[in-house]
Amino acid sequence: MEQAYDNISLAASGKKPSFSTLIRERFYNDIITEIELYGKLEKVEIHPVSIKKVIVTKHDVDEQNLYFDVILDCVLLKDGTEKPIEMVVDAYFDLDEELGAVHTRCACPTWKNFKRRAILPDNLVPVITKKELDAFAVLMINALYPRASEYAVPISVNQITRRLGLKVLDAQLDSDGDILGKIFFEDASTVIIDHVTGIMNIIPVAAGTILINTPVGKIQDERIRNNTILHECVHWVLHRPAFLLAKLWNRECSAIACRRQVSSAHQVWTDMDRMEWQANALAPRMLMPDWATRFIASGWLRRYERLSPILRMEKTIDQLGRHFNVSRQLAKIRMEELGYKDAEAAFSFYDRRQHTISFENATRELARNKTFRDTLETGIYAYVDNRFVVRDSKYLYRDERGALHLSSYAKAHMEECCLSFAARHVYRSMQYGMLRYRVEDEVFITGTGFPAKELAKKSKALTSILQSLPLSFSETLIAHMKRKGITVEQLAENCLMSSSKITRIRRDYYSSVSLRNVVSLCIGLKLHPSLSMDLIHKAGYCFNSSYEHMAYQTLLLCMTNSSIYECNEYLSQMNIPPFGREE
Repeated sequence: MEQAYDNISLAASGKKPSFSTLIRERFYNDIITEIELYGKLEKVEIHPVSIKKVIVTKHDVDEQNLYFDVILDCVLLKDGTEKPIEMVVDAYFDLDEELGAVHTRCACPTWKNFKRRAILPDNLVPVITKKELDAFAVLMINALYPRASEYAVPISVNQITRRLGLKVLDAQLDSDGDILGKIFFEDASTVIIDHVTGIMNIIPVAAGTILINTPVGKIQDERIRNNTILHECVHWVLHRPAFLLAKLWNRECSAIACRRQVSSAHQVWTDMDRMEWQANALAPRMLMPDWATRFIASGWLRRYERLSPILRMEKTIDQLGRHFNVSRQLAKIRMEELGYKDAEAAFSFYDRRQHTISFENATRELARNKTFRDTLETGIYAYVDNRFVVRDSKYLYRDERGALHLSSYAKAHMEECCLSFAARHVYRSMQYGMLRYRVEDEVFITGTGFPAKELAKKSKALTSILQSLPLSFSETLIAHMKRKGITVEQLAENCLMSSSKITRIRRDYYSSVSLRNVVSLCIGLKLHPSLSMDLIHKAGYCFNSSYEHMAYQTLLLCMTNSSIYECNEYLSQMNIPPFGREE
């Protein structure tokens, strides 16, 4: 849909959408007119100086209005004297007008202890932390379908769409059924496949339309359909202001492409990532609210208390799925999120087991799965040929270049020496709307680790080494080199650093060493994960949850037996700068 005004000045004002910039550049005169009207009514002369702050105060979903306050520094002229004064203008946008016209309501001077709380940041993307998700889902349920909160009944998706004024249509969006649905924030066109001829057609779609993918010959699961519709409803409620604002900066958009780039290296989430994450996280929590799920689950757990723990949990999950009309997988995930014991192990035999996992997915699983991280911290697994294999000559061998490979015995006995993973489906979003297509992810299967007896034997030797190490970083580095019998030149070759740099580090000439260099030293020394973490801490560092840091941790936990070149290959795949020799 064409806008009635161009967006050249806004696009030039910055790369990121900014609500305050919009007000300053497009609607400054409207704000000044309201202040002048106040001056005439009060019979005083007020000269605005500049806009000090723009604060979004309310997003009314029913009226589709976005309310905000504009605070200005002004000069009051009275009896021939000038007095600085702060004014506030109360205004709103009707979202159906697509931020095309501002409506001012009143203007007045600010008063003592005047304070306004912003409900949305300057980019209009809601800020919701992981801890706030359940509470935020309840707030949305209370606003859209309060009966669910009052009586622990399943929500009616159809009633919610009617309340929001949304229209749900069925259409074949692709040939293989990977796409679940789309939502359109404005009038646009989209491609669908004709059910009879199979020919792609371009059709017009009105704003507020949700398209649900219905491939020919495939039975549509009502539970998945409900989750998809609610996912798009969350986008409409929470993200419509952000879309309208973003469109002013990128006029080619007909809808937001909220992407969760699972396969690309994200160190900082974009606004689109956050919006898709919020919809993915809130929709299941609205279908199965915290207290309602606990209330229904407690009754079934008591009824099945004579059964084995796993069977008891599986039957309870099935009953929750029937009650809330959701899939077994969604009910299982919600029970895991709510901290129920045995929920993770329930129905594990339904997952497709495999031993391979990509390095990027392993890094992601390491960040979210403490059990997997604890398993790798034992230091007994090496990442070889996309598998986590026990470090033993029975299972691994080195070729003429020194690279590790699985032995013939290991390939024939994967269950004996490799960690197992379960394939699961996750969803990404695609261009031209809020939609998702299915991709596969791998999840670590608990209980496939190394026997505890063997682990106890290895931990004794490791404890002895840790207790013998010095307290400083440089002295600990020297101790590891002596223990391993590695010279400065050999270590320089192993970690792609200069010999002079390593010599200076050993002599403690540097007040600090970069984390990247410490990680490369650990790989060059082929240290056990516990010894690597000890050296990292002595250098004054600790890992955070950033993409780069998680990749470093994965390398230290399972690839210190590999060469620095192999490690660099995996870092390059994730668009992280590889380790390299310094000049």
